[in-house]
Amino acid sequence: MKLTALNRKSAMVGCMAFLLAACTTSSSPPPPGESLAGWKGNVRRSLPLSLTVAKGDCPGALREYIAASGHSAYASTDLTAAAYEGKNFICGVALNRKSVEEAEALALRGCQNGARRWTHAYSGKCEIHASK
Repeated sequence: MKLTALNRKSAMVGCMAFLLAACTTSSSPPPPGESLAGWKGNVRRSLPLSLTVAKGDCPGALREYIAASGHSAYASTDLTAAAYEGKNFICGVALNRKSVEEAEALALRGCQNGARRWTHAYSGKCEIHASK
């Protein structure tokens, strides 16, 4: 009996350690001076869950944002409103800039330029969805 109780406790501790490691390592930034490639950054709003469903250049832009090694930003119109209303979403991306602020400003400007070009094809306003 004592052995099975000990096994349950150690299994529970091991499982909790695994969950803690899985939850913290994926969202933590890389150490200073290392590449930001592969890290989603500070995600403020939802990113497209399936890059294969979305059409146009935005899935590629999001892939490039995630793969970028420097300060980058991804801006888009509201994804859920666009899906609900049957419209498209517009995005903008800025890669490998000197600062996060510069990347955010350029990504937002790119999204807004697209919004001016396709005035009735999208829903919502341009907002920063993620930056690193």
